[in-house]
Amino acid sequence: MSEITSYINSLDLPEAPRRGPEEQEPPPPDFTAADQAITVGSQMAEFSNTVPQSIRPAISNALLLGQLAADKATAGNQDPVAYFDAFNSVMKKIGWQVTSSGLAQQTISDKNVSLHKAIIPVVTAIFGPAAAASSIILAVLNGLQSMDLDAPWITVFQRKSAKVKAANFGLSYIDGGNGGGATLKAAYFALQGSNVLTQVLFFKFFASDGSMKSGECKMSLSPETIATSEVALREKVGPFIVDNIKNIDI
Repeated sequence: MSEITSYINSLDLPEAPRRGPEEQEPPPPDFTAADQAITVGSQMAEFSNTVPQSIRPAISNALLLGQLAADKATAGNQDPVAYFDAFNSVMKKIGWQVTSSGLAQQTISDKNVSLHKAIIPVVTAIFGPAAAASSIILAVLNGLQSMDLDAPWITVFQRKSAKVKAANFGLSYIDGGNGGGATLKAAYFALQGSNVLTQVLFFKFFASDGSMKSGECKMSLSPETIATSEVALREKVGPFIVDNIKNIDI
């Protein structure tokens, strides 16, 4: 057993969701070879068409594992730095090469703007002009006001992002890497509000009502690491997949 596999198996995660005998299980995510976007818990992840279909489940499961382990490790801790540090630590230990810039305070000039509009310039800058020009995630943010707010992916994202009066979430763009691996560029956000947060994406920055920090993270993953970890990842997060990974349809 490899060191990565042993580490994955040893991680402490939250209790897996349970269903009653009459409760129907949601459908599993559908991975394609085209440009596509999914939610992975509190993260929206977008795959370019250069990412092989065969490795998309392993990448998604790795992102989910990082979140679940960070949730467990920082339970009761509202400090977003602790959460993102825990997430990045897990990703490094399962073989991802991680470069993070940390979190910096964002100035929101329009206090009446909704969160999904306020983060667009940050996401655009981090994704870069080529990715941003055709980004599904940016199209979602621009058109969110007219979408079905009861869509499964929105429900999951809102539920997993909010932590009482705070919210931590990420938006990622994943490209193909060398030899069949992958690279990831992510914008991470931490929101602090004075009241309990529910509709995170529609939070409005009324005067003194909320503040936001953002950070950038870049990761890369080799095809060898994918081959080493994909089975252990699938087995570890298997009970969580259908409740946390959803296709984004626009």
